[in-house]
Parts: sequence; structure tokens; C-alpha cells
Amino acid sequence: MASTKYTFNASNFINSIVDSSALTLDIRNSDITISLDYIDVNDIAGDGFNCDIWFKAELSVAELTTLSGVVYNHTGDPIEEVKPLTMDDGRLVVRPESRPLNNRTYFTTTGDHPTTNKLGQGKSIRWDFSNDDDMYDASTVLNGPTLASGMKAKIMNVQFNDPVYIKDGTMYFFDAPWGAYSSMYVTVPSGNYYPNPYGSISAAALGLTGDGTYAYATKDVFYACYVQKQYMYTNCPMGDELNAEGCQVNALPTGWYVSTLIVTTEDDYISKGYGSLEMFRTADLTLEETV
Repeated sequence: MASTKYTFNASNFINSIVDSSALTLDIRNSDITISLDYIDVNDIAGDGFNCDIWFKAELSVAELTTLSGVVYNHTGDPIEEVKPLTMDDGRLVVRPESRPLNNRTYFTTTGDHPTTNKLGQGKSIRWDFSNDDDMYDASTVLNGPTLASGMKAKIMNVQFNDPVYIKDGTMYFFDAPWGAYSSMYVTVPSGNYYPNPYGSISAAALGLTGDGTYAYATKDVFYACYVQKQYMYTNCPMGDELNAEGCQVNALPTGWYVSTLIVTTEDDYISKGYGSLEMFRTADLTLEETV
């Protein structure tokens, strides 16, 4: 099938200039369904230029109207060149890692303080079944697991004052009985809105873009599980590493929890342990005070 040509002149463009590469991108990003063949711009001595836009087939009336609008709104500005990162001496920067730009690597066993926002001064991922601290009650969370008969658990919620990208972690445990295990979750704290395909709150109602729906957390919501029943037994003082090739795709929103659930037998009153997280974050890691 023969190509079809549509000709425009300088007066048809808002700034009376055209950049062929940018105009090509504008057309391909439009609603026109006929494939663009090529664009040919010819200067007319003393009278601007003609811009011939060739398509692989004839446009419909509606698509021709769209094309006219694309042409008129084309500013003539060239496509901005994306320059690769280089070192001070000009060498190309190659990053074989998942760390997002402008993020720092951060290892911690402790979250940030929820009110002062001090780094590393919040809740710790640390448990001790010789006491009743942090005991888990499934009725206080949404989507939380129901414990098997004869089992009990502790829950530790740590939060961070900037978006973080979780990567790896390590579990250290002592005197764990047969059947003990850990699970880890991304948790929405109560009082927050969160994406939910079955929610009744539109993105627009929250001042957000997109057509997604949201729900309101009336209690803490286990939103995603990323460690499922990692079993523990006896002692692991050197740490049980949970390694990942890359960090999570989307950052954990500020204030959301990294929740660690430690499940053990009801007759266990001696096991203990702690967990360490490796993550990427944008926070200034300069020490603010001695603790």
C-alpha cells in the first residue's frame, strides 16, 4: 500500500519551527493508529519551510484532526539528550547494583524514633521469650496469621522517617525450639490509607493521580509478606542470612512498618534473638548525637 503524505508549513507550527525527531516522538505518542513512515522538512527560500509527514496509509478524519493538533502544539524544541553519568576524569559510571541513585547503604537492627525522627532510636528487631513484651494478638491486625495450637508469638514493628528500599537481612537466634520460625511483613499502620483493589476510596478523593482505589486502615494491616516461615532451631550466633540479588522495586512509604513475627512453642521461655536489615535510604546518615 502506498504511503500518504500530509504537508504543513511554518505557519501551522506554534513557534514556526520544527524538529523532526521531536515531532516523530510527538506523533508516536498520540492517538493516531496508522504507522508513521517518515518526516521530510524542506526549506523554502525566503518563506519558511514545508513539513511533509508520510504515513503508511491514509488517516481517518479524526486522526487527521489529531495530527493537526500535534503539529500546532509542537514547540520545535529538540529532544533533551540524556547524558550518561561520568566520573570527574570523564570515565563512564557503570553501576552493577540495585541501589537507587542518591541513596545510601544502611545496615540496622533498629528503626527510627516515631516522634523525634532520630535515626536508629526507635523500636529494635529483638525478642526475648523470658518476658511478655511485644506479644502478638491476631485480633489487633488485619491479614495477620492465626497461630497453630500450642504456639505463641512476638511482633516487632520498626519504621523509618524516609522512604527505604529493603534489600537483605540476617536473623540471629538462641535456644530456639523445634518448630520456631520467623515471618516478615510490610505493614500499613492504622490510621493510614493504602492501595487496595477492593477499596472504596478513589485516588482522586485523596488528591492522588491515577485510577486506583484505596482503603483506610482501622487497624494495622499486614500488606505484604516477604519472609514466609523461616524456621529457626537451637543457636545461630553467626546469623542466618536472607540474601537478595536486588532491593525491592518500590520504596517502603515513610512511616510504614517492617514487621517481624517470631513464632515459638507455648512452653518456650528461654529463646531470644535479633534481626538485622540491609537497605538503601536517602537520609543523612551523619551522627547527630552520641547514644
